[in-house]
Amino acid sequence: MDGYSLAHDRNVVTIFSAPNYCYRCGNQAGIMEVDENLRQTFITFDPAPRSENESVPKRVPDYFL
Repeated sequence: MDGYSLAHDRNVVTIFSAPNYCYRCGNQAGIMEVDENLRQTFITFDPAPRSENESVPKRVPDYFL
């Protein structure tokens, strides 16, 4: 997934703010900039490399599913 998604003839934008959410989604994060003429620019970010020292819970809480 890109860091954003356009829908309904570009009238709706979804911005994904967390790259690779819960280490499961594989998505990018995004920022949308809008200038004074309402021109849109999107900047996307890849997730940071995963550290070997990180401890990630084996079970994701139900409220994330």
